[in-house]
Amino acid sequence: MLTVDQAAERLDVEPEQVRRLIRAGKLAARRVGRTLVLDEDTVESRARLPITAGRALAPRTAWAALWQLSGEHADWLPPADRSRLLSRVRGYDAEQLVAASRDRAERHELRVLPAYRQRLLAAEGVVPSGLTAAAVVGADIVAPEAAAEVYCTAGTFADLRREFGLSERGEANLVVRVPRYEQLQLAGRTHMPSAVVAVDLAESPDVRTRRAGLDLLAAALGDLPR
Repeated sequence: MLTVDQAAERLDVEPEQVRRLIRAGKLAARRVGRTLVLDEDTVESRARLPITAGRALAPRTAWAALWQLSGEHADWLPPADRSRLLSRVRGYDAEQLVAASRDRAERHELRVLPAYRQRLLAAEGVVPSGLTAAAVVGADIVAPEAAAEVYCTAGTFADLRREFGLSERGEANLVVRVPRYEQLQLAGRTHMPSAVVAVDLAESPDVRTRRAGLDLLAAALGDLPR
């Protein structure tokens, strides 16, 4: 038998998603004393299902998948787990990967005074992504007037709010994403890894931007060794 936390780890999702599956009748569970437990074989059967738009990877795993797809070393996963994850990623198409990675970060749409834009982009701990880093990773899209897109830690985000007076009022010209995996190392990066930039592009409501991201992801998935 598995606890909810153990089942979540096996399925690469958050524990709350396991509880939602239980409430929806998609995973059987019962109580042993005060602990909710699940049958291990049932969980394993669920883990073997194809990734769909309804399933998301746990942030720690989603970041590892994007790091490895970018040719970078996801050293927070043990070697055996990295190998299994690569095998799983080989079965994705670009849209499935975008769907599976959607819980990787909190997304904030804000307004920064245009005079502060370059200072913010150059601030310590701020890492460009999406359209702001598209040219660097070879994405086929140019949008110089688009909102700046960056990643940073929760602590850095709080500092940016204070220093630059970031506001949720007015027309947004800044997207800040805060990774939900706190151990992710952003220090010293000039831009996010290529697969991260691609996923950010692919989440855009703009058709051309989304296509540029999906094309970049499809190329990266096609380059994975079989």
